[in-house]
Amino acid sequence: MRAGKISAGLAGILFLCCTAAFCAAADESLPPGDEFIEIQERVTNASSKKALKRQEKEAKRQAEKAKKEAEAALKKEEKTKQKETEKSKKINIAELVSNEGIFQSKTVENQVGDIRLLLKGNVGSFQIYTVNKEAMSQPLLAGYDEFTSSFFSLRAGKKEYKLSNNIGIVIGTRKTDVGAQMVYVVPKLARVLVRFECIKSGENGNADILKVNAVVRNRSKRTEVFALKNVLDTFLGEQKGPHFSTADDIAVNSEMQYRKFDRMKWICSANSKASMQILLHGADITPPEVVSLGNKDLLALPSWIPQVVRSRTFDSVLSYNNSAVCINWEEKRLAPEEEFSCTYYIAMASNGETPAGEEFIAALEKRLKAEQSSSAEKEKAVKDSITFIDTDSISLSQQDFGAYASEKIVSDVPEVVSGHTEATAGSGEFVPFDIETIGAEKLNYQYIQSLIDRINSLEGDDQNLDRNELLRLNAELDAILEKLRQM
Repeated sequence: MRAGKISAGLAGILFLCCTAAFCAAADESLPPGDEFIEIQERVTNASSKKALKRQEKEAKRQAEKAKKEAEAALKKEEKTKQKETEKSKKINIAELVSNEGIFQSKTVENQVGDIRLLLKGNVGSFQIYTVNKEAMSQPLLAGYDEFTSSFFSLRAGKKEYKLSNNIGIVIGTRKTDVGAQMVYVVPKLARVLVRFECIKSGENGNADILKVNAVVRNRSKRTEVFALKNVLDTFLGEQKGPHFSTADDIAVNSEMQYRKFDRMKWICSANSKASMQILLHGADITPPEVVSLGNKDLLALPSWIPQVVRSRTFDSVLSYNNSAVCINWEEKRLAPEEEFSCTYYIAMASNGETPAGEEFIAALEKRLKAEQSSSAEKEKAVKDSITFIDTDSISLSQQDFGAYASEKIVSDVPEVVSGHTEATAGSGEFVPFDIETIGAEKLNYQYIQSLIDRINSLEGDDQNLDRNELLRLNAELDAILEKLRQM
């Protein structure tokens, strides 16, 4: 037992000796403490740099991948839009060709008298200039963003379409002898034709009145309710003096809204260089439902009738002292292919002169009343000269019809020379009509009344007036009356 204990002790001593020797050897192979820490740091840094490079490489790869995916998506979107545009134009190209002429998506410029028009077919915007004595053009509307702050809007049902720069709307322009025209086609829904016509305010001088006529046609297959509005971003009055004036108010410098315009009559925006007078009452002007004066950003909001606050200034978060005019017309219910039109005038002047708008409207009213009176007198002459039969199914022969008119004398007919009559439409133009061509089928109430209705329709629609047709119809009516007188 003692021998075992001795052996165990010797083994322990031997183990301690070996361990000490091993530790001594290990201490000789390791660097001092500071050097060891530095080495450890170098190894750690090297590993971190490698990891960072790997991360940077992966991030770059992901970025390149995302870029390629974005470019591919953008190309796909552009291709889709292009296809839709081409499809839309292909569908509606026929609608841009009408009895008005051929419309193209291009910029059109025309000067007539003292008025210069610029229409941009790519966005559906327009600019109006007055030309002074030095042949310098003064813009009447704001010119930034390609004039898109002035625009027409169409409402169909509850949906509004801003016609300028609207994706999906086909736009065309054309130059005319008296100005220019622009057409907007909302596929399978509506067509809006805007005519800009330059007119002289008097017999002398150059054209200084712009007639604006917008025609809305229902191109859908169902009856729909349509409404139209026009925003004009004026700026002449923003520089000095009042923003606007009316016939009833010499200075308007805050938001206003008018439900009736019989007292206001017009809105004028002016400075020392130019002035524009927007005429909204009288003659053949379409009475507006609402006229609003406000900041141009307010009037561009999707609210159909602007929410005006009286006495609020013409400021907004986006623009300062920036006023505009919004004209809303009453809505109309249209059957397929039916249409309605809205008309107003802009009188303009330069070099501090006053526009001749009021004088022009007064003269136009007088002329229109005279034409209506003449038409009414002619219709009365026909009714007084014929004993009508109260039926739509009977068409009289020439002999029978003469029996009914034998005791009636038609006095409102021109002189007859060699079987011909001459009719005039008040312009000094004459159209001959051969009485011998008047057959029995035209000697009845229905035919004569249709002539009178068509004449009245032409005389009451200045923008669609076909003077040649008017002269021909008047000549035919006079020939029928002379034929009855002879019978």
